[in-house]
Amino acid sequence: MTFLRIQAPNFYLNNIQTWYESSFPIDERRSFADLAILLPCPDMHLCALVDNDQLVGFIIYWTWETTLFVEHFAIDPAQRGKQFGQQALTQLLASANEYVILEVELPNDELSQRRVRFYERQGFSLNPFDYVQPPYQHGKEPIPMRLMSIPAIPDQGEFDRFSQLIKKRVYERFYA
Repeated sequence: MTFLRIQAPNFYLNNIQTWYESSFPIDERRSFADLAILLPCPDMHLCALVDNDQLVGFIIYWTWETTLFVEHFAIDPAQRGKQFGQQALTQLLASANEYVILEVELPNDELSQRRVRFYERQGFSLNPFDYVQPPYQHGKEPIPMRLMSIPAIPDQGEFDRFSQLIKKRVYERFYA
């Protein structure tokens, strides 16, 4: 599998936009126009996941000094069950810094629980600390979620540090 970083509009963006908008509720993502504005941002990576010249998914992640934060990750619904998600995460983790962190919905239903189990099989730990996803637009409400990470975040102080890092570098810095 190849990670093709997209830093300007290209022919993969239409499919990625469709999957992005259908895979994530509107309150849990930016508008696609706002996402496109971020393509040249050096710490944000929007990558097309390509296998044998076929687009099979996408991942959006941020890299900082010791942290890689996965903002969004989706596989083409027609390609699910073919191990593409596992392959993509394996490759991403091989190139990662000290911590890899991602947000997940609260595991209150079967779909959310399955998603948590998928990430646990990849080595992620569901951290026990309370977390809210900051809103993507100023004035909107935050969303209760959980953070998963490799390795597990050891204590509340470190967790708070990561929460603030994510809030400032992924969300608040882009408020209009």
